Amino acid sequence: MIIYGSKAVHVKSKESKTTTCPNCGTIGSVTLSVYRRHAHIFWIPLFPIGKKGVSQCQHCKNVLKTNEMPEPIKREYNALKKEIKGPIWQFTGLVIITALVAWGVYAEGERKKRAMEYISAPMKGDVYEHKVESGSYSTLKVIHLSNDSVFVAPNDYEISKKSSIHTIDKPENYSQSTYGISKNELGEMYGSGEIFEIKR
Repeated sequence: MIIYGSKAVHVKSKESKTTTCPNCGTIGSVTLSVYRRHAHIFWIPLFPIGKKGVSQCQHCKNVLKTNEMPEPIKREYNALKKEIKGPIWQFTGLVIITALVAWGVYAEGERKKRAMEYISAPMKGDVYEHKVESGSYSTLKVIHLSNDSVFVAPNDYEISKKSSIHTIDKPENYSQSTYGISKNELGEMYGSGEIFEIKR
């Protein structure tokens, strides 16, 4: 279950020395407070989504929301709201997401770079995860090499989910017969996505 929502945190308060409480008429008793709301998921703040505030008279304890404030109090509140930025930690989730995306892009680039190295210089024991004509997935294991070709043993089993292909990569599942694939064809198979992962 994903828990998400929003929360307001106190940013700053200021005592007004000039405004008058509209409830009790006391001058200089109003405290203005600004809160900044942020979206959160699993209680981790993602990003700010706006500010809100209240005024409270320290004499009669009357509390007013921004839409209830008389114009003099609202002007002073708006000036206070404008000058404050709010805590940086409210961007924590956004920073985490950005870092995860950046890491994912980097890791995918490294994976493709490593795969191209494996394609250009295959080794005995390499396992090619590939899509078969039926739409299922299977593996090929490199048994031996020649100058321009690799000789692979096909896996006798196929599986419908790409994410579960590791469950059929077992020594006893590979055929005793082998066939050759030229290194050029191997590169084409990877480039087209027919071979999508190489395990070494």
